[in-house]
Amino acid sequence: MSMAVQTLALAYVWFGHFRDRAVAELFLGLAMIVSGVAIALSRPHLDPIFTHVLAVTLVTGGHAYHAFAVGRFVGRPVPASVAIAIPVAVSVVFAYFFYVQPRFDIRIIAFSLGIATASGIGAALLLGTTPRGPLRNTHWPVGALLVLQVVFAILGIVWVLTEDPSEDLFENARLQTVWFSQAIIVINLITLGLCLMITQRPQLDLDRQVNYDLLTGALNRPGFERSAEADWSHSIRHDTHLSLLALDLDGFRAFNSSFGTEAGDVWLKAFAEMVRGLLRREDLLCRFRGEEFVILLPGTPFEAALQAAERIRREAERLRILHRGTEVSTTISVGAAARTSDRLTLKSVMAAADRALHRAKAAGRNRVEADERS
Repeated sequence: MSMAVQTLALAYVWFGHFRDRAVAELFLGLAMIVSGVAIALSRPHLDPIFTHVLAVTLVTGGHAYHAFAVGRFVGRPVPASVAIAIPVAVSVVFAYFFYVQPRFDIRIIAFSLGIATASGIGAALLLGTTPRGPLRNTHWPVGALLVLQVVFAILGIVWVLTEDPSEDLFENARLQTVWFSQAIIVINLITLGLCLMITQRPQLDLDRQVNYDLLTGALNRPGFERSAEADWSHSIRHDTHLSLLALDLDGFRAFNSSFGTEAGDVWLKAFAEMVRGLLRREDLLCRFRGEEFVILLPGTPFEAALQAAERIRREAERLRILHRGTEVSTTISVGAAARTSDRLTLKSVMAAADRALHRAKAAGRNRVEADERS
């Protein structure tokens, strides 16, 4: 009953407020889980093809659809084939080991693996790709709950491997308690967290418009300065390393003149995405102005920052985009600096990195230059 209420709450959020495709998919995923549980509980009145095979397909399919929806919601799409393959594989195994070669233990293992896989994908999306900021306030708790669901699924596998289970899931009081506890508590908490994620989205969209560059997804200058000052204060209080890289795309005006501003925008977007893949979650990437970027590396010694700068330079040199049938590319120059005892403000480190960047430009471009005093 409580899961049905949660489903209605999510439906209300979608129909009444947020006509978002990802929200609709989250609602449908939960509806599948609720339907599957309801069918399983109707086993005295329905044929086993419904109460066993169909119920398991709906429950695992609902979890897989949740992972698919979460991927869309956070901008990291999960292939639809994955969301389909999980319940199909589980239902085939379940049907075979129910009708052809009855094996209760293998059925439970298959079901548990399906839940663990789907929940693990959702957890990875929420815990592994969420940047610093208000998103973590809801994404991380939901991700942690999905991890807990993975743990419950693994415990189900351990149970059938270490004990002699009954042929009827619902005749085992201990397993019944574990299953319904996680179904009622964990799934309901996940749904509540998803509702919070959804209702948080308008505020996050406003935050994104204020603090992020809409083309590249990197922080804009005001957003960077607000976040970087917190890292700077932490570095001063705890006397930790802090390094900064200033990056500039070589000959970008000529690039735009040759290929057009549309190609320039595509390259900037691809470059920012590439750089994000090379950074840690705690690092800050900012599109400072035009084709200039800044990267703040909290807790990073200067030598490690130089290695990171060289890695980014090499990857930028290899980066290619396809524009109107032609493969185009450009390079970057990088200046690196670090916090020192005589640099009392973040602006002084940025100025040092900018001076190093100008030396890199003057020395021939497509290179990394270190600030001499870092």
